[in-house]
Amino acid sequence: MPSTFLGLVLLVVCLVPGFVYSAARDTVLPERTSSAFRETTRVVLASLALDTLALALFGALRATAPGITPDVGRLVREGWGYARDHYPALAWWSLAVLAIAAALGAGAARLLPRGAGPVTVESSWWLLLGRYPAEAGAKSAYVGCELLDGSYLGGTLKHFAHQAEETGDRELALVAPLDYRPHPGQPVRPLTGHQLVSVSARQIKFLTVTYLDHVPTDAPRPEPRGESTA
Repeated sequence: MPSTFLGLVLLVVCLVPGFVYSAARDTVLPERTSSAFRETTRVVLASLALDTLALALFGALRATAPGITPDVGRLVREGWGYARDHYPALAWWSLAVLAIAAALGAGAARLLPRGAGPVTVESSWWLLLGRYPAEAGAKSAYVGCELLDGSYLGGTLKHFAHQAEETGDRELALVAPLDYRPHPGQPVRPLTGHQLVSVSARQIKFLTVTYLDHVPTDAPRPEPRGESTA
């Protein structure tokens, strides 16, 4: 651990690219619960790689255009004396290198997706609502939910919780046009007067997903199948 406040600040700053990488990965992949050690290791290793790449780009720029970059050699030889005389340029270039490293982290999180494999942790929830629609090139998905009390609720998928664990705490949001059946044996009717509805995974008995190549408006929606449908 750093022994001074300045050392602590520099350590935190150096870890920013890895944090950006990890946060960006969570937006494109199902959220996973990891131990503190594993998450810290992931951030540290990503930061080292991204910081090294950003410094390599700076070194290439220094070699081709030495007049516009700080003199790293003098900084190493003279230390704080050179830093005091050129602190504005050093500060701006430090921020620029940090921004480049963070941008590389955000790009790498999206350009290097985690492929499926024998040890990949991906729930059926994520596969049905996240990966498969993207692979099929669907523009939207109609989700029909058979609930535990026998009622039915369907609509166009708006959002779902990105979690790798199969837990009842997940929720999905459906947007109009919405369909609703209060009891088994009754017909499914449009649910008017509402734009969005949230459904808890804890209340879902099963769900059906239909991938669509368009964004539905008030067109006929897929009807639920089974003996409970009128």
